[in-house]
Amino acid sequence: MGRRSQNLKSVAQPVGAVVLGLGVTIALCGLAGWIFDILDPLSSEGSANGVLDLAKAAGSAIVVGGVLFVYGGKHASDTVSRREAVLAVALIWVASSIFGAIPFVVGADMSWADALFESVSGLTTTGATVITNIEEDIHRPLLLWRSLIQWLGGMGIVVLFVAVFPNIRAGGKHMFGEEVPGTTSEGLRPRIAETSRILWRFYAMFTGIEFVVLLLLGMPMFDALCHALTTMSTGGFSTKDASIGAFDDPWIDIVIALFMLLASINYALFYTGFRVRSLRAFGRSLEFKVFVGISFVATGILTAGLYGVSLHGDSLFEAFRYALFMVATTVSSTGYGTDDYSQYPPLMLCIVLLLMFVGGCAGSTAGGIKVERIILMAKMTFTEIRRTYRPNLVQVVRMGGKRVPQSAINDALVFFIIYMAMMGLGVMLVCWWETTPPPTAFGAVLSCLSNMGPAPFHIGSDNFADYGNAAKILFALLMLFGRLEFFALLAVFAPGFWRQ
Repeated sequence: MGRRSQNLKSVAQPVGAVVLGLGVTIALCGLAGWIFDILDPLSSEGSANGVLDLAKAAGSAIVVGGVLFVYGGKHASDTVSRREAVLAVALIWVASSIFGAIPFVVGADMSWADALFESVSGLTTTGATVITNIEEDIHRPLLLWRSLIQWLGGMGIVVLFVAVFPNIRAGGKHMFGEEVPGTTSEGLRPRIAETSRILWRFYAMFTGIEFVVLLLLGMPMFDALCHALTTMSTGGFSTKDASIGAFDDPWIDIVIALFMLLASINYALFYTGFRVRSLRAFGRSLEFKVFVGISFVATGILTAGLYGVSLHGDSLFEAFRYALFMVATTVSSTGYGTDDYSQYPPLMLCIVLLLMFVGGCAGSTAGGIKVERIILMAKMTFTEIRRTYRPNLVQVVRMGGKRVPQSAINDALVFFIIYMAMMGLGVMLVCWWETTPPPTAFGAVLSCLSNMGPAPFHIGSDNFADYGNAAKILFALLMLFGRLEFFALLAVFAPGFWRQ
């Protein structure tokens, strides 16, 4: 029992390291926001207050993170079990959510419930918000922090931690596996620290390319930086109340749409292509081909449905522009807006809802159930149908020509069961606490559980500000469960998890 207790205490080291890193990042956001305000002044008061607010938040995170890091280091062990790694992942996300909320409390005078909701929404790349007037109420340093937490959460703060601290003796392989979404990680090497660094390089490279392209298209530098961060993370936080629609530029819409789709592809394919210097991995990936097919078909149907609708006039290009953006922002779970999708014809709205359930590819920054799981469940369904008339038939489920292990199939089925159970429970609780109509509660829960951002069937503006504190905390929990895909957080609540 003594060694068990020591291992649990050692978890404080990775948690402290992440909190310490967040503190430094908050301070850098304050400094960078202040520099932007000097180069392009909007409000001297906002500049001065923004730096001071983030300095206070950074100080608290650095102090607490440093204490945890030193304390955990005294109890560090060379052998850390999967149990301690799962606990570390859960605590890292909870601690990051709490300390990520402090800048909103001190910088925007938000309540703790609102600040925690905004922080969790950012880190999980959900993109839902409780802020009703972004352009007037949020200063630049806080806007930059709001965008950066989405970028950090997109690829994963634990994956970043493993990349930066490969020798911290915290069960990096197990921690990596608990955070990287999906049921497979084909193409990734056993050296997890090296894999983490390469994934983050791709992530940073794509972000940088988008930033440059948006600048060339005429987007202001600060807006281009923030939107590049929140596009590649498929997060959806914007610096404008009207989101991407505020720029009213078709080429900005199309570029951002293409990068949202890029961010929805399994990063293991980029890794494999880089390692073997070939794009054949994309052609062999059934999930990638199905994802492209879904996006292509959905864009075609929405273009046809929106063509001639008074919302967009008689321009085929305008219909395609809005259709492509709506498909990209929905299937990637980004949640940017250029259009009022609630005014779509019923069939078009049904397609948007289906895309919200499906989401992007496993191993991407997108949310939703994931295309890979949809394929696996479809294959299992057809297999069981065949068995009804050929009971002795032995069917092997394959993906990309390779046999899918039974554990991966079980993972997909159990994930779907938990997903639907939490969906039902969340809707009932919201209807009970808020007395909202079931469709509105369903849209809000779907948004949070799928890390989606937009909430269909909302009454009034697509915003979570009017919900009570209890509902906001529930939504924050649902976002965390959706981002970590249930198992890591649910394990911590299991009584057997804490037994010897």
